[in-house]
Amino acid sequence: MLSNPEHTWGHTIPFGEAYYQNAVKLLQDVRGEAKSIAGVSAIAADALRAGRTVYANITAGHMPKYELVNEREGNPALFTFIAPNQCPPESFAAMQAGDVLLTNYVGEPVRAARDRGVYVVVVTTYYYSNRHTPPGKLPPNPHDWMPEDVASRVIDSHIPWSQGLVHAPEIPEMPICPGSSNVTCTIHWMITAEVAHAIATGHAPNGRVGRQYVDLLLERIADVYAHDLDRLNAAAVTIARRIIGGGHYYVRSRNMGVQSESQGVAQGLMLTNAFDPRPASEGGDRDVFLIAAVSPNDPQELAWADEARANGNYLVGIGPSSNDGLRDRCDVYVDDRCQEPAGVIPIPGRPEPVCPATGILNNLIMYMLTAQFVDEMCRRGAVPYFWMGFYRLGGREYSDIMRPFFLERGY
Repeated sequence: MLSNPEHTWGHTIPFGEAYYQNAVKLLQDVRGEAKSIAGVSAIAADALRAGRTVYANITAGHMPKYELVNEREGNPALFTFIAPNQCPPESFAAMQAGDVLLTNYVGEPVRAARDRGVYVVVVTTYYYSNRHTPPGKLPPNPHDWMPEDVASRVIDSHIPWSQGLVHAPEIPEMPICPGSSNVTCTIHWMITAEVAHAIATGHAPNGRVGRQYVDLLLERIADVYAHDLDRLNAAAVTIARRIIGGGHYYVRSRNMGVQSESQGVAQGLMLTNAFDPRPASEGGDRDVFLIAAVSPNDPQELAWADEARANGNYLVGIGPSSNDGLRDRCDVYVDDRCQEPAGVIPIPGRPEPVCPATGILNNLIMYMLTAQFVDEMCRRGAVPYFWMGFYRLGGREYSDIMRPFFLERGY
């Protein structure tokens, strides 16, 4: 296999940059929903003041069920969090008039909850058809319902039905590299920030605090793009050459958010975490290991780093600038511009800010790098295999057919 760039396949923008541009556009679109999100937040805050329950179930996909848990650093735990993509029957049974349900799901239990007085907010997602979904691409919702048929209010997430944010001419059957979890988590934290501020101050949510959260994400990822893109691009060349030469690719994150979003995900690489780590003598000196850190010098993350170095891996770290222990072990370390392991939004009367940004920022950086080393692989004639989302018509069948080819080749 040639190791020097040879093929462009007609694409004119590097995949890492394409991911950045499209991910930023999605966040800007969500920022435009701040007024609608504030309206939902006002109803949620009123429900909590009245002693009712707000159920948080905006969890379609991989990363949200780990990133949004009440135990997450920076989560003020105002809501009752439910991790499955669809609330289990016992959760629906517990919902009463005056409660609030935040969900992605479109189905009979959601409509029944609304009809008995639960205020239901459906946040659109690629998993369930909505008014932007092209006909024939997804299995229909029950009774061909749209979110508007089951919800008291709908928030448009602007997530494309096809999930991927990079249009690679080498992979014409689908866009690659998912972006939905960045949006899903952002909407959850915007609502959380607005509700926490409203309860603390007595003021009605107006969108300002939600926009503050998105603006912080946009400002910090723009700084990464401005100052670290060249380093990411250089690392992508090294990673591509290693994988083409028989290397494997691993992603770890202590709270499982970024790790879950990197592996087995719709429109994501089949390669990520597909094989067990191995010593240098068995090929580990060709492997790549990425650690996405939330807090400085976490013992688990340092243990992973030491193991990866012992195995001869090329080690990439993403995390806070004060993370000297991990930084010193890495071949490449990217500062996520997030010194706050917990929240980033100050709330009057609370000793610590709420709503973390590390998960989203780390995920954005991880996928900028992933998209770019896929670009470098494609330019060398080594197009990797991707999962097609099982939520799509034909997605499971496509992936089942491609999986043996991936396992035979290794990427």
